[in-house]
Amino acid sequence: MAYRVLVLVAVSVLTMTTLASAGNIYKVTSQHGGKTITYEVRFGGGRLMDQYTAFDPDTKKFVYLQWKRDGEKPAPAMKVWDHRTGETILLYRFPNAKNPLPVIPSIDAMKVCPLTNDKNFKAKLHIIVD
Repeated sequence: MAYRVLVLVAVSVLTMTTLASAGNIYKVTSQHGGKTITYEVRFGGGRLMDQYTAFDPDTKKFVYLQWKRDGEKPAPAMKVWDHRTGETILLYRFPNAKNPLPVIPSIDAMKVCPLTNDKNFKAKLHIIVD
């Protein structure tokens, strides 16, 4: 009986570790002026690295700030107080972005497509990164 319990626990742990991923790539589809726009955006990192995702309004591109998973997380470049919510928003320096930007923590946190301002955009998990 104890052997069966141990096997069941081992299988459960292995299943959970294979389902847990470090990062995801989503395919986003949005509408703009009757045209369909499709692009990919990454959230999270991999086994050896982690990353923050942001959108740079100057270049109209997603940008990524990466670091080694066992290293220190990047420090914020500045803080901004949001008068609408009372939250303090941390801004980070992203490669290839002129100004510090706020992190988009997940696809669920992105309520508007930054390329088209479409609030009804569709995001589908495309690739899981480990």
